[in-house]
Amino acid sequence: MNLIDILNQSNYDFYFLVVDQFLDIKLPQIKNFYSISSQFLNIKLDQKNSGRLLSHPKTIEFISQNSTKTGHQIAIIPFKPSAKIDLICQKNNWLNIGNPSHLNRLLEDKIKFVQICQQNNIPTIPFSIDQFTQENFSKYQQLYGSKIFVQTRFGWAGNSSFFSDSWDEIKNKIITGSPVKFSPLLSGYSLLNNCCLIKSELIQSPPALQYTGIKPFTQNPFTTVGRQWPCLAPDSIIEKIKSITQQFSQIIQKMNYRGFFGLDFLVSGDQVFLLECNPRLTASFDFYTQIEFKQNLNPLFLFHLIEFLDIDYQIDFPQEQNRFYNDQIIGSEIVVKDSSNNTIKKYNDFIAFSSQTDPIIIPPQIIKAIDEKN
Repeated sequence: MNLIDILNQSNYDFYFLVVDQFLDIKLPQIKNFYSISSQFLNIKLDQKNSGRLLSHPKTIEFISQNSTKTGHQIAIIPFKPSAKIDLICQKNNWLNIGNPSHLNRLLEDKIKFVQICQQNNIPTIPFSIDQFTQENFSKYQQLYGSKIFVQTRFGWAGNSSFFSDSWDEIKNKIITGSPVKFSPLLSGYSLLNNCCLIKSELIQSPPALQYTGIKPFTQNPFTTVGRQWPCLAPDSIIEKIKSITQQFSQIIQKMNYRGFFGLDFLVSGDQVFLLECNPRLTASFDFYTQIEFKQNLNPLFLFHLIEFLDIDYQIDFPQEQNRFYNDQIIGSEIVVKDSSNNTIKKYNDFIAFSSQTDPIIIPPQIIKAIDEKN
């Protein structure tokens, strides 16, 4: 089965909304795939927001005129779902290739997420949900240790996560009285995987080693600055990742979740904890798609597109699921963040940058290549 042929022969034009150039994807293999950005349409947005991009008159005009010429139906691909995108697609009778925004919001809520995991016996770092007050901060220091981890409901690129052993140091970073998650600060390394639920079946990538908080690429210890395949973890850890992912996918499948998602894990000793779900496309989806193409695999992103189309096709699931053990899935990617956590540079190659997990060490020649990249 060739997914590219299926997509090229479908009666759809695909419009991928791009508000961050570092989260774009190029698919020249698919003749009816378009990246829609403010640069492409020569428009100015007052903030990076996919809903505002899609609702701009120039965007609507381009999409409508282009698909009138081709005679194809319109399919909108957001990086992340939003209520505004849901509304615009519904109003224009456009296909929305994404899950409902309320489902995305539920699974990205870091408090509700761990509660869902707890109810379903999925291993997470021990936690307590409470209001952010000095009294509670001291209380959970007694329970979890002097240096504790505090996380708010929502955030991006580590801006919802804080750790400290001092109330004075952290008190102005979170609104007093707001609900937060208190946890112990565990040592270890992070893994991630990319997944796709299609026809109620799960296909998952092998785990990747997550680059988190690495200087000089970021000053935030919780900001992800890249990833690499292979993950270098022991086989026993990799099997735990696979099992937890299967268990979690069954939960979100019952919520009618479809398509692409990613999971983050912490490995501490021989234990694996599920950290969070990215119920959408992930920051690694573009480069991971390139790796899959390089190995002549059907990319998860293309499965994501097809899952939302009203077309008939057959999948050899055992064959597609074998990629979890494919040791030729190799590649590394690093992004550089500025002081506001915005990506300012990206560098990747089809090799493993680090030869160890804890600590991760990026070789000098790689750092030099990143520095020299425009």
